[in-house]
Amino acid sequence: VILNSCTVTAASDQKMRKLLHRARRKNPQALLVLTGCMPQAFPEEAAKLLQDKGWPDFDWRDMNAVEQAIGQRRQQVMDLLYQHCPLPALIEVFRLQYDYHNIKAVLKGDAQKVDPQRLLSSSALIPPRELLRMMRDNDLDGMEPVMRQAVEDAREMLARTGDPQLTDILLDRAEQRQTLETAQQTGSEFLVGYVRRQIDCNNLRTAVRLTRMGKGLDYATRAISEGGTIQPQEYYEPLTPERIEHLLAGTPLADAIASAKKALEGGGFAPLDKACDNILIEYARSARFVPFGEQTVIAYLLASEAEFAAVRSILAGKNAGLSADKVMERLRVSYVV
Repeated sequence: VILNSCTVTAASDQKMRKLLHRARRKNPQALLVLTGCMPQAFPEEAAKLLQDKGWPDFDWRDMNAVEQAIGQRRQQVMDLLYQHCPLPALIEVFRLQYDYHNIKAVLKGDAQKVDPQRLLSSSALIPPRELLRMMRDNDLDGMEPVMRQAVEDAREMLARTGDPQLTDILLDRAEQRQTLETAQQTGSEFLVGYVRRQIDCNNLRTAVRLTRMGKGLDYATRAISEGGTIQPQEYYEPLTPERIEHLLAGTPLADAIASAKKALEGGGFAPLDKACDNILIEYARSARFVPFGEQTVIAYLLASEAEFAAVRSILAGKNAGLSADKVMERLRVSYVV
């Protein structure tokens, strides 16, 4: 729910506050986005919206505090779902990304002789301190085979090449493979469909970047993942605007054609990232009218992640001094609208 506020007079302030309270009562599950004058003049009022929705108290001026609050709120969502979801694997699919994030942080921190602990996410399946111990002691038996092999290969590659980008590519492919395998094990076609679209989006963004960087076939075969609805071989050739049109027309990624072309021709990647995120959110919204089943759990998780992304974008924009219009340009489609 987006509210564009005005604070020209005390009366308009009062009217806006009443409207906020009414919107919260009528839409208790919705993300309320407050734009216009009020968040500029009274940012504490905007932050209070989050606290009323169950978020922890935090200093919105400190982005580290914002990230900590997002982490705490995400953990609350996970804990709630574990209490009511009979199939924990549905939730674990969405936690794997934080394990791989932590693995990257530990590998790079060790390579640079920097303590990575402040960068580790508590949303991972493997507790951060346990992961740190496992990797420092080279005791990887507690990891799933795909993850364990990826850690060994990434460590060897980083030591041999010193290139963290190649290490990230290797770990990203392993993450997507393990995520798809975990989704398939749940038996949920809806979840598998989401993960396949996620792989499609990642492959598209990667292929556009590789083309702009002038990277060839060898790099593409290592960077493009299997498992999407579009075969990875389709991305091995350098992209052109015409080829993007041909590849994406009639596929789940059709709505990303225009932004992919602009990014390929030298434009920014933010519109392409937004288009891909919107594609995934639109897929999740197809579950809104399913009263029972795994779709409801998955959609709730995705809606929560969309909320976290919106909070991060809004507060980062505010701290950077961006106008309300610029902040709105960054926001993704809302699950609840």
